[in-house]
Amino acid sequence: MRAWLEREAPEGDDITLPEGSGSLVFGRSPKCTIVFDDLSLSARHCEVAWDGGFWRLRDLGSDAGTRINGLSLTHGRALFTGDRIEFGGVRLRFRSDIPLDDPQLLDAIGRSPDDESNWLVYADQLQERGDPLGERITRARANSKLDHLPWLGPLWDSFIAGELEVEWHLGFVKRAIIRTAAGRLPTDWRALVSTLLNLRVGRFVRTLVIDLPRLQNLTPLQIPLEIVSAQHFLAELPSLPSTLERISFGYHVSQPASGPLSVTEELALRVPRLRGTPVYQRVNGVRLRVISVAEGVTLKGIEGSRVLTGVTRIRRGNRNQVFIESPPMPFLGDGNPCYFAFTDGRAQLVSGRMRGEVRVNNRIDSLYPLLPDDVIDVLAGGKFRLEVVT
Repeated sequence: MRAWLEREAPEGDDITLPEGSGSLVFGRSPKCTIVFDDLSLSARHCEVAWDGGFWRLRDLGSDAGTRINGLSLTHGRALFTGDRIEFGGVRLRFRSDIPLDDPQLLDAIGRSPDDESNWLVYADQLQERGDPLGERITRARANSKLDHLPWLGPLWDSFIAGELEVEWHLGFVKRAIIRTAAGRLPTDWRALVSTLLNLRVGRFVRTLVIDLPRLQNLTPLQIPLEIVSAQHFLAELPSLPSTLERISFGYHVSQPASGPLSVTEELALRVPRLRGTPVYQRVNGVRLRVISVAEGVTLKGIEGSRVLTGVTRIRRGNRNQVFIESPPMPFLGDGNPCYFAFTDGRAQLVSGRMRGEVRVNNRIDSLYPLLPDDVIDVLAGGKFRLEVVT
């Protein structure tokens, strides 16, 4: 893949990036790969380097900082065609010659992402030109094991750490959840979202869930303004999937006050499917709704759905029974119970002695901060979805 940097300011020839390897350092020092006579730059200001799958931009501790698409760069960031890089008086535009896909076919997939016929045509077109993304779609449809590392690239560390959770559809991201991970500082969710929506496997995202209150450590009074600000950020992104059907910034368990926060007009103009939908709610509570029950298993204490309280627990009984109950005593009963807790107005699931037997979004942990639409799976028992109660 050929890649280069267009010079917008100061004027000059395009900067060709070495194909498939290497790095370029920018700054005032004559030891830099590309030298700019600009007193606002540091001696070694920033670097563009190949990481094996993507060209990445990082600031080298400069005084004035480096910006990408108008945002200050805080961590290394993968580059995508059209990205604008700015430092001091320098403005560059990243370009690459990744083959363009058939826009009519992509539009057809975007209109009906559940219609697999268009996906299969897309896979055929990709395979005809030797693009491995075509084989990925084909393997996903055949339920073969997929390697996500080369496709998530710069997001792999966040994916492994649990900051990014993904539900896949034919090898593409269908639902993405961005949250804090235990033992790690809150992630730069803006950089993560921007990168995700620029990935080839992120172009047909349908649901985007961002746990904004925890990621930014917000108080209830700060939440409305920050959610509006977050929506403006999304609306200004160069790449925003037309397939987006839902955006959620979390919830807060309390009596409804001013009603739910909805999609801003600015965002709805970009993605009409979102118009009028709530993105954050103050709710009366949360509940579990039954998705499926394993063959031979009996559920006790839940028929269709159940409202959760801080004493609701899940435990296994004898003879293939799964109990969802509010016991009169503390959590000392048999059956390896796990239970729901409420902290700062949001629900959490503590797995207790059922760690590994209970998963949230197919993830194993001891403590799960829950978000709307999370899937709780009691292995070999049943699946449940977390819903908010308005």
